Amino acid sequence: MSILDYLDLRYYVNKSVVKTGRSKGPGRLDTPITVGDIKRGTVTDENGYENEIVLFLRKNKADR
Repeated sequence: MSILDYLDLRYYVNKSVVKTGRSKGPGRLDTPITVGDIKRGTVTDENGYENEIVLFLRKNKADR
């Protein structure tokens, strides 16, 4: 694998949609959240409203 293949792979990983969330801005649009958005901690919806991404971790149901 060449360096160009590695850089191209990183581009596609950052553009992969992980989940769709609802924006807090006007219109409350469904906004796709990508790996790159999670790394930055923010996602911008179609209207330009910037939302903060917060992740919550919890145990498996069997362990609770």
